[in-house]
Amino acid sequence: MAQILWPCDDKARGRPNGDSRRQWAGQRSSASTATRLPLPPMPTLRLFARFREIAGTDTVVVEEGTVGEILDRAAAEYGGAFENSLASAGVWVNGDPVDRSASVGADDEMAIIPPVSGGSYAAPQTRPAVNVDPAESILSVIVLAALLVSAWVPLEWFVVISVGAALAWLWDLADTNSARDGSLNLYAAFFAPPIAAAATYAWGYEGFAGGLAAAIAIVVFWPIFEARWRGVESIAMTASVAVVAAAGSGALVMLRMMSTTVALSFILIVSVAIVAALVTAVYGGQTIDPNIGTLVGALVAGLLTGVATTEIDLATGLFAAVAVAAGLIAGRVLGSMIRSGSIVHTVRLPGQLTPLDGLWLAVPLYWLALVLLG
Repeated sequence: MAQILWPCDDKARGRPNGDSRRQWAGQRSSASTATRLPLPPMPTLRLFARFREIAGTDTVVVEEGTVGEILDRAAAEYGGAFENSLASAGVWVNGDPVDRSASVGADDEMAIIPPVSGGSYAAPQTRPAVNVDPAESILSVIVLAALLVSAWVPLEWFVVISVGAALAWLWDLADTNSARDGSLNLYAAFFAPPIAAAATYAWGYEGFAGGLAAAIAIVVFWPIFEARWRGVESIAMTASVAVVAAAGSGALVMLRMMSTTVALSFILIVSVAIVAALVTAVYGGQTIDPNIGTLVGALVAGLLTGVATTEIDLATGLFAAVAVAAGLIAGRVLGSMIRSGSIVHTVRLPGQLTPLDGLWLAVPLYWLALVLLG
C-alpha cells in the first residue's frame, strides 16, 4: 500500500500533519458522510532498489512541487542513508529524465532510480556518492594490520589478537545498535569469540563446534536472569551476531593452525576486497556497485595468492576468493540490519568498524572452501 508523504511545513500552513491529518479527516467523515469529498489526484513517487529498501515501500504519494522539493521531503522523511544515495541517483518524471527544477503535477509519476537500474543524475554531482570517514578507515586498517602482524607470532598470541579484533567489532556494532533500538545484548555476545577461539585452539574441529554451541546456549539462557533481553528480536539478533563472531574467531584460529601462509592469504584477500569496495563506493559514483568492487578485488587477490604460494593452487585461490566476497557482502547486509534497521548494500552506515562487518562471515567461508578443495 502506498504511503503518503506530507510536506514538512503543513503545520506552519495551518493544516494537520501526518497521522493527525488522517485522524482529522476521519473525524470529519464520521461526523457527516454526506459532505465527504473525494481526494484530489496527487503525484506518485516510485522507489527502486536501495531506495525501496530504505523506505520500506515502493510507492509514495506526495504533494505537487518541484523535483528538488519532493526529494528534500523524502530525504527528511527517510534519513541520511536515503539522502546520501540521492547524490548518484537518476530522477525521471513520466518516463523522461529531469533535473531538480522540473515541476511535478497532480497526475505525474516521479521515479528515483539508482545507477545500477539505469539512472542518470538528477543534478550535477558535486561530491562522491559515499562519504568515507577517515577515522573509520584508520581503525579498520589498524585491526587488519594487527591480524597481519600476528600471523608471524606464536599461535597463542594470534588467538589473543583475533579475539581482541572480534570484541572490538562487537563493541562497535552494539554501540551503533544502542543508538537505534538497543536490541543487541552485547555482554552475552562477548562470550562467543574467546570461547570459540580458545576451544578451537585446544581441541580443533571439535572445539570449534563446541564453541558455536556454547555461544548459542549463552544467548538463549541469558534472558532467564535478565528480563530485558527476553524479546524474540533481541534473542534472534544476539544469537546471530554471537554465532558469526564465534565462527569468525574460531575459523581464524583454524587458518593459522593450517599455516602462516594460509592465514596471510586470507588477510590479503579480505584487505584487497575491502579497499576495492571503499574505492568503488567513493569514486565509482554512478557506474559501479561497491559489491562488484568487492568481488573484483577478492578475485584479483585470490589470483595473486594462487600464483605466489605453493600451498594454495590457482583454482583453490579463486574459489576461496569468491567465498570471501560472498561473506563480505552477506556480512555487510547483516551489519546494516543491526546498525540501521534496514537491509542496504551501497550506502555508508554508522560506526567506526563497518568495513569489517563482513570479515567474520568471510573467514569461515574461506576456511570451508579450502577444506572442500583439499
